[in-house]
Amino acid sequence: MKTIVKKDKKQQILDAALMLFSGTHDIKKVSIEAIAKQAKVSPTTVYNIFGTRENLVYEVIKMLFTDIIERNRKLFYSDIPFPQKVIGVISGKMDMTSNLNSEILDKIISQDDSIAPYIDEVYINEIRPLWIKMLEDGKKEGYIDKSLNNEALLLYLDTIKAGTTANKEIWKNYLDKIELMQQITRIMFYGFLKKEIDLFNKGGK
Repeated sequence: MKTIVKKDKKQQILDAALMLFSGTHDIKKVSIEAIAKQAKVSPTTVYNIFGTRENLVYEVIKMLFTDIIERNRKLFYSDIPFPQKVIGVISGKMDMTSNLNSEILDKIISQDDSIAPYIDEVYINEIRPLWIKMLEDGKKEGYIDKSLNNEALLLYLDTIKAGTTANKEIWKNYLDKIELMQQITRIMFYGFLKKEIDLFNKGGK
């Protein structure tokens, strides 16, 4: 078992909870007593700091989101060209640490419906503005069609995320097939048509 270095007691408890959550299929079975033991503090200390187990779970989620959001904020607000930002987003998705955090978040969210309002709040106030910034940069640098509305682009990205989230078991069978995943990523960014088709008959013919 990984040793937790001495640090602020609150962070020590959060790290212990995160470690135990990542190692179980059912986070509800992880008790305050188990977390306290892993953190090398008393259960009383845990309750004194967090009040309830629910608050502790919320704090773990906030910690994970903060890590993910800050890494993306640094990327999106950096001075590097838009193509490098896109590559950064893709490589971030393939990063083991990022994937681990996402898996734990998905696990917690799927097992606790009360988390949903907080997730919606984070998306509206933190994640959505970052994506809008990314899309605007892409338009300014000529990589994204300026005629496309940001709302349509965000809906497209949300649809892709919802689809992959709803079909996690299916995706697990393909994650190690690098070439296939690269093709899926290409389709996501470029579509599957090689030539443009007047889908809505705007040419009037």
